[in-house]
Amino acid sequence: MPDHEVRVVREDGFTAVGGCRIHYEAYGAGDPIVLVHGLGASAAAWRQVAPHLAEAGYRVYALDLKGCGLSARPAGDYSRRALAELVCGFMDNLHVRTARAIVGHSMGGAIALEIATQHPDRVDLVSVLDGQGIVQPPWYLQAAAPVTPLVGQLASSLTALSPAAPRRFFARMYLKRIFASPQAVTEEIVESYAASADAGYQRAMFAMIQHIGDTAELAESIRKLRAPALLVWGKQDPICPLQFGEALYAALPDAELHVLDGCGHCPPEERPFDTASLLVDFFARRGPRPQRPSEEELDRRVEALRAKARELARLAEQAETAPRRLRRPPRRNLH
Repeated sequence: MPDHEVRVVREDGFTAVGGCRIHYEAYGAGDPIVLVHGLGASAAAWRQVAPHLAEAGYRVYALDLKGCGLSARPAGDYSRRALAELVCGFMDNLHVRTARAIVGHSMGGAIALEIATQHPDRVDLVSVLDGQGIVQPPWYLQAAAPVTPLVGQLASSLTALSPAAPRRFFARMYLKRIFASPQAVTEEIVESYAASADAGYQRAMFAMIQHIGDTAELAESIRKLRAPALLVWGKQDPICPLQFGEALYAALPDAELHVLDGCGHCPPEERPFDTASLLVDFFARRGPRPQRPSEEELDRRVEALRAKARELARLAEQAETAPRRLRRPPRRNLH
């Protein structure tokens, strides 16, 4: 895939999933691809990758998970399983029965794998970009789980009192830490992360962190995953290091691991063209999904089967009556 800008119309929409207002972006036409962002991000994280996927002939959906971006921030369940069900509900609303692929970055990778293992009929392929530790999650995530709601409440209270400038400052510092090259952190990227970092977002983020280390069940179920998986990892990722990707690669039955040198935690932001190229190549090599017949075609096939059944019934009736005709005595001519 050439390194160039793609001019594809971006569509913005909202849909309600379980009473929660969810924002999404959509691009292109074709087989559906669903993009799931990571912790602290939003659909904007895919703004450089999604147009290339659309240019390659896919209908691309990038949603803001609840609590993130422009989506609502309700109280409630922010576990991985709840977020996976949210994504499935989003797909239902957009009439996506089976996605060609679900692609997840960071925490979104675990959500993508949760869908692929618990709802294998919903996805053909799955891809994880610098995913969280699943096979061997960091101990501190589990240790911090009991106190994260309290920390989230404190953080949200402080955020509600602070102006926007400090939010941009902290977003900039965080991004410079997780990018391989701090110089690649532009003001556009900073603003995309800081714009929605309000108090409700802070509560939601810490509610997600509370569950993020609970991966034992997922680590077991991925060993039986039927969908082929593409793993893309930044070699210089400081928070989800390459060893997470290598452990995931070893656990999956059918997976490929591609390492991007000079890339940190955010391949969609740091290496968008390489990321898009790897995804498109993987989708193509694994072959096109068999074409699903339309409702009209299914009705036509059903009617053809019914006509065939009627014909077989008629032939069976003829076969049943034929021996009786043969046993009839010949008619005598009395004249």
